[in-house]
Amino acid sequence: MPSAENTPRVTPPFELRDAVKATLPDANHDAALLHLTLLHLGRLVESSIQSVITPEGLEMSEHSVLTALVFAGPPHTMSPTQLSQVILQTTSGMSKTLRRIERLGLIERIDDPNDGRARLVVLTEKGREMSERPLRQLVTQWSEQLKDLGADELSNAANAVWALVPHMDPRFSTED
Repeated sequence: MPSAENTPRVTPPFELRDAVKATLPDANHDAALLHLTLLHLGRLVESSIQSVITPEGLEMSEHSVLTALVFAGPPHTMSPTQLSQVILQTTSGMSKTLRRIERLGLIERIDDPNDGRARLVVLTEKGREMSERPLRQLVTQWSEQLKDLGADELSNAANAVWALVPHMDPRFSTED
């Protein structure tokens, strides 16, 4: 993703809030604006992630699995079903993703000690490094992009977005 100083500035072709009101006069304008804003931000985030992981030889689903395993904490283990649920990928898609990253030596699959029929996915040291390097690069990139926000403003924005999770995906709770 181009740096802020190298990115040409553009003027939006319309005022989004006004466009939402004009186009959807009977709709909840804040919900519509939030949807459109998150859609736009999601595309920007995906683009920035892609620019970092492509040189690493990773696809988005592979990066998502590695990231989920890193943040699962030691021993960095989850079931394929848990991974499917967390990254919103079908179980057949997850099987393909796991095969690819297992061939790269980024994960191992082991027998579940609590269920002899099940297998678990374990992040290897190589996988942890492959996950953390892009994550650190992305956090640095986003910190630079958001540097004009004060610490409190950034914290408030992060908390507000995080608070949306259980409303958008009620399977997950953000409570401590």
